[in-house]
Amino acid sequence: MKTKIMIIDDHALFNDGLAHIISQSTSFQVVKQVYESKNALYSYQMYRPDLILVDYNMPETDGLEVVRQLKALNASCKIVVISMYADKKEIQRFMAAGVNGYITKTTPYQQLIEALQAVMMGKNVFPDHIQSKNLPKNDSFQLKIQLTKREVEILRWVEKGLSTGEIADKLTLSYYTVETHRKNINAKLKDLSRMDYQQFVDQLGISS
Repeated sequence: MKTKIMIIDDHALFNDGLAHIISQSTSFQVVKQVYESKNALYSYQMYRPDLILVDYNMPETDGLEVVRQLKALNASCKIVVISMYADKKEIQRFMAAGVNGYITKTTPYQQLIEALQAVMMGKNVFPDHIQSKNLPKNDSFQLKIQLTKREVEILRWVEKGLSTGEIADKLTLSYYTVETHRKNINAKLKDLSRMDYQQFVDQLGISS
């Protein structure tokens, strides 16, 4: 079965061209092309792609905010940023937001396909000059703390003010399971100051 891909890019020529070349691969199927960032969340919910390609720079809502909104919907969704730019600081911001890869628009076709395949195999794909160890302190909380996908999902609901019982109902989990996750989250975050905690949830895009 082919991997379902959604492309979010306001430049129609590039969006259409990317969709065309990706469709040549036997591994991928482009199920939706989004030309306006405001339609990203609705399109994701309608088509449920396996992998999302997001343009770095878009009007209305920029790529970083789109990533945060998508992660708020589904913390485990796979996202790769496609950009003309390879600025280290900007790439680090996307890494902190939880994307699975960052690829420049000048990447050759075969290298692009291999990168997308690697992401679907659970790997992260970033330019060689970007390493996790080089992240600034305030941008590395997410990588150091390493919450599980379920813990991130539960933390999002906690930040929205939901009780353990309400979260259990929303996620179709038992009260005990959610409470256990909350205890694990608290144990992992207990050493953060209030300011550091706020920076951490901001980077995840889940602050209230």
